[in-house]
Amino acid sequence: MGTSLVLLTCCYFHFSFYDQTQIAVVCFVSHRSIRVIARTSAEFSREVEGDTQHVPGHFSSHPQLVSGAHDYDINQLRSELDLKVDNFNKRGSSFILDNVTDFTLVITQYRPLSGSSYIPTPPSIAKKRAIINIQNADQFCFQWAILSCLYPAKININSVYSYSKYRGSLNFDGITFPVKVKDIPKFEKINPEISVNVISLDPDTKGYCVEYLSPERQRQHHVNLLLLHDANTQHYVWIKNFFQTTR
Repeated sequence: MGTSLVLLTCCYFHFSFYDQTQIAVVCFVSHRSIRVIARTSAEFSREVEGDTQHVPGHFSSHPQLVSGAHDYDINQLRSELDLKVDNFNKRGSSFILDNVTDFTLVITQYRPLSGSSYIPTPPSIAKKRAIINIQNADQFCFQWAILSCLYPAKININSVYSYSKYRGSLNFDGITFPVKVKDIPKFEKINPEISVNVISLDPDTKGYCVEYLSPERQRQHHVNLLLLHDANTQHYVWIKNFFQTTR
């Protein structure tokens, strides 16, 4: 097999050797965070009553999130594909792997979402008066957004100082700041009275994307957050009126 690349919404690399997989991933990580899935096809055969039976097999790995801080784990890929081939063989008996007909890396851009310091509310949303946007200068905007919902201020509603006395009411054990969307289930687990949903603006459709939808529907406090972002920063704000914000 040769090597090819197609640039669409994602990138596809075709390789015949594992080692080249690592090279392709490293090239992309130097520029961005990426999500990588490996797909492979193979031909198997076995002897059945004097005849040779040929059977195709198709396998796909779990996605790996790769960045400058997290290398691609080639050993994980090997283990996953070996296990899938073993499971495939359990469907029959005496299958022999003849050859790999295709090995494809599907590489898509990945934006690690987390909240950081203050970003002004876009005018199109600000005019709806349905958002509380805390003007923090630290990495704790997720905390401030949650507190602004739990302890609504009557004055200075966008000021950190209106909520600082309630900081001890939330548990962030084991959670680093700025809080990533992927860490919200952990936050919900150690704060069993709170559930959180997160949406973000979709610049293509001018609508909204669901970043996290909580499975916890019966909790005492439910908090809807909007994750704003610009070229350098993301910032959580509390959606005081969800219908008014999204209409």
